[in-house]
Amino acid sequence: MDTPGPSSLEALIAAVARGRRDAFAALYAATSPQLFGVALRILKRRDWAEEALQDAYVSVWRRAGDYRPVKGSVLTWMVSIVRYRAIDVLRRNRMTVPLEETPERETWRDPGPSPFEATLASAEGRRLRACLETLDDKSRTAIMLAYFEGLTHEELAARLAAPLGTVKSWIRRALAKLKDCLGS
Repeated sequence: MDTPGPSSLEALIAAVARGRRDAFAALYAATSPQLFGVALRILKRRDWAEEALQDAYVSVWRRAGDYRPVKGSVLTWMVSIVRYRAIDVLRRNRMTVPLEETPERETWRDPGPSPFEATLASAEGRRLRACLETLDDKSRTAIMLAYFEGLTHEELAARLAAPLGTVKSWIRRALAKLKDCLGS
């Protein structure tokens, strides 16, 4: 199922900001598959992804009035909320159970497309794909690992064998370039 267009999601988030539960239900139905995919991709565990998604939607309900269209699309705003919630869950649980020692980690597979594939399937995703192609390989890899794998700057530096400051610069420049590309 494709997500509704940006104007439709903007109308839904505006109605949610006014406290309309029916709009919230419609927003959930339209966006939860993609947002669950983002959380699942970062957390690798269904139970943690469900927790992060629930926390994110509570935040969306409470903060719907904070959404500003000039800063990006509704889906982008919601993805960032889910991403931050997923990273919070990951950090909170990282201290208790290493992912490699979780027995159920290998036993389930999500039959749907990956979060990246789901994003790219939408019209907004096709624009994102075209803009990602304009980035150099290192910047594109850093962005993909940070936003679709949930890696921190430190983890990126280790994975890419690059200094931390360099990785931060790659990400900052890549985000600026993506913002310009998506804004045009």
